[in-house]
Amino acid sequence: MKSGFSLAILMWLVFLPIFSGAQFSLDSFLSSARNDNALAPAQAKLNFLKDNNFNSPWINRLEVRIGSENADFTLDDYRLRVTPGNPSELKANKRYHHKQVSLLNTVYQDKLNDALLERYSLVLEHYFEYKKKENIERLLSTSREIIDMMSQGKGVYAMDMGDLIDAESDELDLKMDLVDAKLSIDELEYMMKDMQSFEGSISWRNAALLETQDILNLFALFKEQPGGKHIELVKIDQQNALEAERFNIEKSESLRNIGYFQAGFDVNRGDGFSDHFGYQIGVRIPIVNPDKAQLNRRKLNLMDNEAILYAQTETNRRDIELAVLRMDHFAGQYHEISNKLKNMDRQNPLNLQIPGKGIKMSDLIKWNEFLIELMDKKIQTERSIFKTYISYLNLTGKLIEAPLRNYLSKDLNEF
Repeated sequence: MKSGFSLAILMWLVFLPIFSGAQFSLDSFLSSARNDNALAPAQAKLNFLKDNNFNSPWINRLEVRIGSENADFTLDDYRLRVTPGNPSELKANKRYHHKQVSLLNTVYQDKLNDALLERYSLVLEHYFEYKKKENIERLLSTSREIIDMMSQGKGVYAMDMGDLIDAESDELDLKMDLVDAKLSIDELEYMMKDMQSFEGSISWRNAALLETQDILNLFALFKEQPGGKHIELVKIDQQNALEAERFNIEKSESLRNIGYFQAGFDVNRGDGFSDHFGYQIGVRIPIVNPDKAQLNRRKLNLMDNEAILYAQTETNRRDIELAVLRMDHFAGQYHEISNKLKNMDRQNPLNLQIPGKGIKMSDLIKWNEFLIELMDKKIQTERSIFKTYISYLNLTGKLIEAPLRNYLSKDLNEF
């Protein structure tokens, strides 16, 4: 009986992961960007173009003409006219198809990049709200310890009611901040679960994420490497190339009727069988182009597109340089705050019960308020560093670079 019960417990432990929902995985969550709904239209168009193209026919027009040379409706004149396709139009349409596929692939990558960026943003918001919650919980513990000391009359001076009110007020503010942090975490997890379903809540306590200094080191490494091109710039460039090819097609279409070949059979002409046959060849002489005005308008649009690409390229260059500039400032702030916190840890002002270590309660409250301010600034600065890091990867095209990587993991995992 006992062995049977043990076997049942063992089987329950073995099969528990099968029946339990999947827990949150950062790699898996980022990988879910491939299933984002925004990618569907581009993928559908790519699937369509696998089996379809924009090729023009080799025969532009095929006509059969039947006539009579008198009023008795006797059919005695038969003609076949063939208008061939323009070779330049045929080639332009093939190039257009190739460039359209390339553009759609880039549009797909651009949407994937947006989906990745959205997931990174949610992850970072959740990560720092989680850190904020843990810091508040530690600070609440400190505040409660101070209030207890004041209530018990410990320290050099007797309890001051004003100091107690200040301490209680600080504790209340922390409790309100804790509620806000928990609400933000719940809202973020709701949005994240809408993108990829997982069970339970997210905990970063044992997650193998990069530390802030690791991010600064990686940023310094990446900025020394040759920069790539932002996917948005690649898309605009390919859109311009496609529009230019469209211009070539319209230019060729305006000369579509390059001529014709006509074969005829006239029953009443000649005596022999071969005398009844004849042919004509016509060649169009392009002295004027009736679509010239429209083509000139299209050419002006192409010039505008090039100007847009240049302006966007300059904006991207400035954004990259500003990201580097900001990161230098954030790094300085981070190191300054970290050093200040280390100094405060060494002072250990809460060790009030050792002889000769007592301090005024009002000073202890100020110390705690300063600690709260420092911890808040530290989280804000770290948040800015992580966001700037991801923004830089996006601006330089590295975020979407194959193979896709988790740029927040210590090993930069592929997914």
